[in-house]
Amino acid sequence: MRRLLTVLLVAGAALAVAVTPAQAHNVLTGSDPRDGARLASVPARVTLTFDQPVRADFAQVALTVPGGAVSRAVVKVDGDKVLATLPATTTPGEYVVGYQIVSNDGHPVTGRIGFTVGAGAPAPAPAAAPPVTALTTSSVPPASGGAWVWGLLVVALLLSGLGILVVARQGRPAKGHSA
Repeated sequence: MRRLLTVLLVAGAALAVAVTPAQAHNVLTGSDPRDGARLASVPARVTLTFDQPVRADFAQVALTVPGGAVSRAVVKVDGDKVLATLPATTTPGEYVVGYQIVSNDGHPVTGRIGFTVGAGAPAPAPAAAPPVTALTTSSVPPASGGAWVWGLLVVALLLSGLGILVVARQGRPAKGHSA
């Protein structure tokens, strides 16, 4: 009975570890300039800070200037920070920085921050279309949907069942032999 409980505990721990990576989506924790800021001039660089490291090969940032023109920013990733060098512009008004990154679990994460330069109106309302639609999504790997987690779960259950069967058979005498 003790062996059976040990096998069940080990199998349960293995299942708990197998399901944990599915919850690892990056979240924007801060930016410089901050969302909704009013600035005297357009910054040369925007820094986006996330709660965990960002995959550098898929990070993209775009800048929407007053009037709606969108241009891509030059991006550098340093751990959990995305550093975007913005195109030079001096037009006062509302600016939106849209970003698209890929979490370490393979899921794309998009968002935006807004700021105002000069004596313009407040930063854009959240209902406005984010500029990330101008970014190419062909370089972003498709989301897996978690199928690999289910496959891993099935394999772990099969191995657990096999382990329980082996432990249960060790406690019984073979046919034709008495104990």
